[in-house]
Amino acid sequence: MSPEADGAGVMAQALRWLARRDYGVAELAGRLRREGAETAQVAEVIARCQALGYLNDRKFAASRVRARLARGWGELRIRAELRYLGIDDEMISLAWQESVGENDPVTRARDALERHYGTWDRSDPRARRRCYAFLARRGVSPEAIEAALV
Repeated sequence: MSPEADGAGVMAQALRWLARRDYGVAELAGRLRREGAETAQVAEVIARCQALGYLNDRKFAASRVRARLARGWGELRIRAELRYLGIDDEMISLAWQESVGENDPVTRARDALERHYGTWDRSDPRARRRCYAFLARRGVSPEAIEAALV
């Protein structure tokens, strides 16, 4: 996309990207600007995509939470990724409640350990350290890790 691209070209590019996957408002706007679209064009395209229902931060955040939970990510890492993608904390909390509800973080941590390691010797300090590090890298809170390792 060239800097002198017209609004229709910017909109077409945004729709191509949105056809492939969901985007947050800030992420799509940043990508359009990096491709050379002017700020006014970006604002117009973002507003139009939102009006058409193609761009919704809450839907995007909830979808990202579910996808990351399915991959075994923890709450801390998911929240950090969503903040990096430009989603505000209030929207993240709403998406978290919508996607997770009453799902227990300890249960999710145990499930992740079982999927990754199968059975392991809980009395072996080396195995416990390895499991703790694995869960910490996935963004599981220290409290949930300690409870999952019991």
